[in-house]
Amino acid sequence: MVRLTALLLVASLLGCKKNGAPTTDMDDFSTGFVDIDLTAEEEELEALMGSEISQAVAPCGDLVRLEPAAIMGRLKDGEIRCLDRTQREAELQTVKRKVSIVLMRDAWAKGDLHRWEGIVRRHLSEIDQSDPALCYMFAKYLSKKGPDYMEEAIRWADIALDNRNVWSGDQFVENVYTLHKIKAISAHKEWRYLSERYTIEPSDELDERVKASRNNTKTLAREWLDYARTAKRSTDAAYQLCISAAGTDGFCDESGAGGGE
Repeated sequence: MVRLTALLLVASLLGCKKNGAPTTDMDDFSTGFVDIDLTAEEEELEALMGSEISQAVAPCGDLVRLEPAAIMGRLKDGEIRCLDRTQREAELQTVKRKVSIVLMRDAWAKGDLHRWEGIVRRHLSEIDQSDPALCYMFAKYLSKKGPDYMEEAIRWADIALDNRNVWSGDQFVENVYTLHKIKAISAHKEWRYLSERYTIEPSDELDERVKASRNNTKTLAREWLDYARTAKRSTDAAYQLCISAAGTDGFCDESGAGGGE
């Protein structure tokens, strides 16, 4: 049940009460709050939103049928094109979000990762990036691609961490640990790639990028290491990466620079 607590300003409602004026029922609110039950209104709003989404999707088919079909990867090409057009042209964010999720599920179920990547990137960039699970999944996916994707992987890992408090218990620890790992490994992959390029075609600009990437790797490896220590997880890989980027074990020791989660 959704309850709205509203503070009533008695002076506004009753006017100035003279000394000795009779007590009224409204005086009970002078030092308290009133609870308003909005369950029916919320259910009506949800039904209205569902109706709007169904109407928006209607040219493409029945949403009740399209959703399970998408989960099984059985949307037809015409339905996909129609839903994609609906998502792009819709004015309501609720419609955009719902249709985007349907398309996302279909692409994933089909194993069409190229299409899934494009849908997720559009979803997170233009529609909604508040779901840390999706940001986590996308960051992990990108971290396994080529070095050009590492900056983006780190970005979505950061956004997932910003919303990490939706998780709890072991899931919180596991996901936060993995996100720190994704960031550090992605930074290292970029640093290694730039270093290899520099040996082939050295330049002042590339030299600066190598140094910046190495420093970023050092920082993110230390953050991963700190969280691993705090969470009592294995620190071996994080420690080795930290030393590799820092060039010394002093920075990576528990007494060195940095801090825990």
